[in-house]
Amino acid sequence: TTVVPNLGVWVPSNALDAFDDEEEYYEYDVDGNPIASSKSKSLILCDVPGLIAGASEGVGLGHAFLRHVERCHVILHLLDATSNKVLEEYAMINRELLNYGTGKLARMPQVVVVNKLDVAFDEGNVQAGMFKSKEELEAKLQAVMPHSRLMWISAKEGEGVDDLMERVAMFVKKVKEASATEEKKQTAVAAETGED
Repeated sequence: TTVVPNLGVWVPSNALDAFDDEEEYYEYDVDGNPIASSKSKSLILCDVPGLIAGASEGVGLGHAFLRHVERCHVILHLLDATSNKVLEEYAMINRELLNYGTGKLARMPQVVVVNKLDVAFDEGNVQAGMFKSKEELEAKLQAVMPHSRLMWISAKEGEGVDDLMERVAMFVKKVKEASATEEKKQTAVAAETGED
């Protein structure tokens, strides 16, 4: 897996397998720079770092960040399992999504990803979080999540990252297809009723 954090672009590790030659994988922009082909299996991610309480009301860079999120199809919450306030942080982000604009962001499909499994539940580690086990944190999260899309990773160790990216890519594709189908239905209804 290749992750380019500053660009928010992910290319699955098996993306090149579909091409006979690595050169086939790339297309080139007007300046001759290589870019992933439209035939590639890629996923574009929008990283929204550090939303703070009040972001929906313009505190910090809240509006600028949330405006970008409106263009996304799925929200992926990345939670720190070592945080003593992981549940409060998750709730705060969701409140900001609900309070921003029309509340559309809170209705978007979400995936919750818990990171730092390598240290979170190790009693001997000073970085360990307040929960004694993955099962305990999972039960608390499931109690407050409006869906069941919960995944676990250790980004540092690479555990679960490839699976996460593949599953998120499939989920985004499914959401986009459903959205396109709904849009076609609405266009057809509007055409039948004479609305624009």
